[in-house]
Amino acid sequence: MDNSAYHPVEHPPQDPVGHPAKPAGRRSRKVAAPLVAGALVAVLAPASASARTETPQPAPPSASPGCSKDGGDGWTATSTRIDPKDSHHAFVGNGYLGQRVPPNGTGYAAPGGETGWPLKTPAYDGSFVSGLYAKGPKDLKGRQAIAALPTWTTLNVATGGAHPETFSSATAPGKISHYRQALSLRCGFVRTSLTWTAADGRATDLVYDVLADRNDAHTGAVRLRMTPHWSGDATVTDALDGRGARRMAQADDAASVTGHGSGAGTGGRARTGGKGTGGTMDVAFRTDGTKTDGAVASTLRTGERVHAEKAPKAGSAKKLSNQQQVKFPVRSGRSYELTKYVGVDTALTSRSPRATANAASRRAAGLGWQALYSRHTAAWKKLWRSDIEVNGQREMQSWVRSAQYGLLSSTRSGSSNSIGPTGLTSDNYAGEIFWDAETWMYPGLLSSHPGLAKSIVDYRYKTRAGARTNAKKLGYDGLFYPWTSGSKGDLWNECHSWDPPHCKTQNHLMGDISLATWQYYLATKDTAWLKSRGWPVLKGIAEFWASRATRNADGSYSVKNVAGPDEYSNGVDDGVFTNAGAATALRHAGRVAEILGERAPASWKTIADKLRIPHDAKSKVFQQYAGYKGTTIKQADTVLLMYPLEWPMTQEQGARTLDYYAAHTDPDGPAMTDSVHAIDAAGIGEAGCSTYTYLQRAIKPFVRGPFAQFSEARGDKAGADDPHAGQPAQDFLTGKGGFLQTFTHGLTGLRLREDRVHLDPMLPPQLSKGVTLRGQRWQGRTYDIAIGAHQTTVRLTAGAPMRIESPEGEKVVSRGVPTVLKTRRPDLAATSNAARCTPATATSEEPGMYAGAAVDGNSATAWVPDAATGTLTVDLGRTTRVGQITPHWNATKPKSYVVQVSRDGKHWSGTGYAGRTPARYVRVVVHGDPAPAADGKPKKHPGISELTVQKADATD
Repeated sequence: MDNSAYHPVEHPPQDPVGHPAKPAGRRSRKVAAPLVAGALVAVLAPASASARTETPQPAPPSASPGCSKDGGDGWTATSTRIDPKDSHHAFVGNGYLGQRVPPNGTGYAAPGGETGWPLKTPAYDGSFVSGLYAKGPKDLKGRQAIAALPTWTTLNVATGGAHPETFSSATAPGKISHYRQALSLRCGFVRTSLTWTAADGRATDLVYDVLADRNDAHTGAVRLRMTPHWSGDATVTDALDGRGARRMAQADDAASVTGHGSGAGTGGRARTGGKGTGGTMDVAFRTDGTKTDGAVASTLRTGERVHAEKAPKAGSAKKLSNQQQVKFPVRSGRSYELTKYVGVDTALTSRSPRATANAASRRAAGLGWQALYSRHTAAWKKLWRSDIEVNGQREMQSWVRSAQYGLLSSTRSGSSNSIGPTGLTSDNYAGEIFWDAETWMYPGLLSSHPGLAKSIVDYRYKTRAGARTNAKKLGYDGLFYPWTSGSKGDLWNECHSWDPPHCKTQNHLMGDISLATWQYYLATKDTAWLKSRGWPVLKGIAEFWASRATRNADGSYSVKNVAGPDEYSNGVDDGVFTNAGAATALRHAGRVAEILGERAPASWKTIADKLRIPHDAKSKVFQQYAGYKGTTIKQADTVLLMYPLEWPMTQEQGARTLDYYAAHTDPDGPAMTDSVHAIDAAGIGEAGCSTYTYLQRAIKPFVRGPFAQFSEARGDKAGADDPHAGQPAQDFLTGKGGFLQTFTHGLTGLRLREDRVHLDPMLPPQLSKGVTLRGQRWQGRTYDIAIGAHQTTVRLTAGAPMRIESPEGEKVVSRGVPTVLKTRRPDLAATSNAARCTPATATSEEPGMYAGAAVDGNSATAWVPDAATGTLTVDLGRTTRVGQITPHWNATKPKSYVVQVSRDGKHWSGTGYAGRTPARYVRVVVHGDPAPAADGKPKKHPGISELTVQKADATD
């Protein structure tokens, strides 16, 4: 658990009588909004912002803020309007407990639409516990899916009198004004402030704060501050709402009370505290099929201005729901505070989960909001000591911080649960564990938070018994992990794809798990862990590959009937990523045996050296599998040879392989693919700036909603040719993890070695103001990497001196003695193309087909307008005499096009193609075919894969 030490943190300002600041009373309806907003800013603002002492280059660091209103630093994501069509709602999580927060700030909501494969059920704002699985629905043959808890954020407000009305998650946007919802990424909580006006005209200012306590995994809290602009009686209802529950049933009292400690009640009745306090209620449950007992408890506490007519009392829970109410008199303009403290536990972590859930709830209530909030924010700020700063890129910075928050809020130190494609944000992908965890989310976590990343590899150790049983039933030795897994890794009870049979054929997963296990050792040098937990997994996977590979007549080895990461191909032989991963796993297992003094079979090395790796010597392109014919692929596959496998190849082989598969990848495939394209491009270092094109393609098409959440696909389906694909998953942490790796491993060139780290930093020109990675971890050291436009500074902030391997040779960095490396700039390589890597804009762009792609020096990328006709404009930076201007087209040629030049961007003329035209701006107007295709769908639009503007001599 993330039990952080208690650190002084910024406290909300106090009003003159010592109460936390609340929305001010209404002097007039016209000033209500500024007052509410002002209170929000005041509470979020830090008491002081102390600057950190950091590396002097490439740019000064940002200040260390409190839980402040965003000033462009990406720490706060904000919504100022409710969009009923937007389902990308805010989220809080502590790595154990997660909860979506609806736009109204409280309660259960079902925004419409449906979840993706395999459940394909109505979407809802769920609450999830890490590792809590249940029997799935009948149409999935009961195979496991993550269970969802009763919604615990409900604090409804009702007016009294002749015409009572209740504010809840269902209150229509038309009754809400002065709205603001803010997700503090730095401090891990959601604040919603608004004015609710009932039908009779009575207005009430409401501020909700919701958090899942980072300091105490089993605790959540909701604080309500209300300022009525009317006098009378108000009622606040604290509810545990069973409408949010999925795949569980209410546990009967006899079963759920067994083993309770002193003070735990029965039947969900409230236990009241002293004067001015509410009671504790609960809902006990049991998951379907897996029969895991658990409970959610809530303790209600009222502020000193709340004078309840009587203590709240909950009845017995029904339909996984329970509630307690407080009725009290209010006066216009006075502020009132109520807080619910939630406890959650299950039999996975407690012998008496109902007792411990109740105890967690009361423990939090005993602390009170301020102490709980302070400890919670201190724990979050400790996590953010590792951060990525993108100078001069406000939008990119916000995306980076959102991606980090997504992974941090769904992982926790000390856990042995892995992370599903959407973490604790939804039950997309049934909440199960895929290769996504090891390949896409794990590396970025490992570089900065190895304690969090450890949960991913420990999960595979935990489920190895299931993996061994799977292998035995399939006729193999060692460990066979299912393509999707839940509580135990049981192939037949947990894996969801049997037609096509990904559950049996996605064998590359074994290579992914082995690589992650080896990487954890490289990152930590934890030999005790390697011996007790890493080696059993590495050995078991090596044994699997040794039994899975078959010997060919020529002495080589093949792995037949597999599916690589490209899910459009199944049942193929010698998948190149599968075989390379198998060889790598066998070699790593042999190396670990040597480290630990174990004996590795000689066959491991023999098979590793002789596994077939399909490669076309003529084109110098690695073939995705034996007999691959250039069909469209769903997602990154062969390109994973370069990273993360580091498979040996020449720069030319790498460049040709990347270009070939980037052009053959389905643009409607999953979001993570272009992140590895960006990493590969950065490593290859071809002249130009395609790294930034791929970086943009890895993020821009997928960002959704005001909280910068990630959609799995750019359109309405994740994979146009995938028969199983449904609604894109969100919040898609797989994509976020890949996006983060473009910074942690792409721009830095970071690769782990046993006794050093490899760094080869580069920057595209669009990021020339610098990128700084703070709080990176390696084998007990902490270090920063500040990548500047021309040089990179590596500064050790804690630990023993460390060795750095780079193209410049080996260097050593120690405390107080930073190391400076050259920053590679492929965009500065000599060229005759005046347009290469210059700023480009367009009248429209298809998602992922951005204007900059037309001038990035790489013909595998392209600008494509989002209409039949479009205009691309390029700024050469200064007036230059240019020669031939040539647009190189993508697969769709235009019906016609016009090339024009300008010196001022206002007056345009044809070039004449005389070879000496003075111009600063070049534009190409492209005309495609607006007529629909034979099937009625729009025809594909023409685009420019590369625009070349021949240089002549320059002039002022």
